[in-house]
Amino acid sequence: MKSLVLLALVISAGAFNEDQVVLNDILSMTKNVVTPEKDATAAKTYVVNLDLPPMERWNNVLKHFNPKDIIAAVHSLLDEYLPGKLVIPILEKIAADLDRYIPQPFADELRGISKNFNVNLGDVVLGNLVYDISAFNNGQFKACASIVASDKTGRLIHGRNLDYDIGDRLKPLTIQVDYQKNGKTLFMATTYAGYIGVITGQKNLAFSVSGDQRNSGHLWENLLSALEDSWPTFMLQRMVLEGARDYQAAVSLLSNTPTIAPVYFIVGGIRPGEGAIVVKDQRNLRNVTLMNDKWYVLETNYDPWKAPPKSDDRRDAGIAAMNKVGRENMNPAELYKVLSVPLVFNSDTTYTTIMCAADPEVYHTMIRYDAPSE
Repeated sequence: MKSLVLLALVISAGAFNEDQVVLNDILSMTKNVVTPEKDATAAKTYVVNLDLPPMERWNNVLKHFNPKDIIAAVHSLLDEYLPGKLVIPILEKIAADLDRYIPQPFADELRGISKNFNVNLGDVVLGNLVYDISAFNNGQFKACASIVASDKTGRLIHGRNLDYDIGDRLKPLTIQVDYQKNGKTLFMATTYAGYIGVITGQKNLAFSVSGDQRNSGHLWENLLSALEDSWPTFMLQRMVLEGARDYQAAVSLLSNTPTIAPVYFIVGGIRPGEGAIVVKDQRNLRNVTLMNDKWYVLETNYDPWKAPPKSDDRRDAGIAAMNKVGRENMNPAELYKVLSVPLVFNSDTTYTTIMCAADPEVYHTMIRYDAPSE
């Protein structure tokens, strides 16, 4: 019965408009899943009106949350990922001279969150830059998984898990955001309340993109990169969702725009073969792995040309699950299940998003309260 829990969740949630759920021996891949204490929950969607002044854009979202919960999550992130308190004065300096380091309109959005919800600006800035100051080779385990897959018709489906050690604090803050201009959706995103960057998002009928952490280099390189006017990593991803017209433009911008931290950008398009893993160092492009004639690309947190460490075989688990499903059977529900097999899905998984730029109705985020215990 325990192995049926995940399958029952996917079917009963009705998250995807598929005519048939193809089993294809998925049960054998989920045999180690334990009975969850709580089911996965669909993330709520909030509108951010980009026609409003930047300082007012997040009012409609954050009025539904307790600022104390957001700040508690920020400080938990800092305690978990920052290498001691020495970096805090540097970040406070950034907050004091925000326009020097954060591009507009993002600087004013951060000011608006601080002012309108009586939250210290330094805490808001810290929460929004925590990735950029924690993504380096410090030996800490940080996990995510992203897959762009083609079904038998060539339609591209993009799925991702976002994992954090402090998932219990972040899950209640997980939301979908409908970014609108002139009353129409410009792009969709999945994020955490209070975080204005985009780690997961889709521009309808154009492309989808997710970011996975890359742990390379040193903290001083990130800090130097910030001083050299590089983009905060996931504010860049949001800028690309807003400004890029298509998959090719998105890959180009993500490849060629300097970022503060190393990162993997995983991009999917709307045409067969449009899938890419963009590997970034601090500021510079390291590599682009293209889907080309393959039917999927899969990224966790290691360079595609290197074998993952034996201590973390999420990539191998994901590849085995993808190959077991096969291209002929691939659909949004099957990709959700691939992202729910053990190791790929783990106790740190905060949410799973499935998206398809060619079919905007597919976009769906489940908050993973059903994560297995360890």
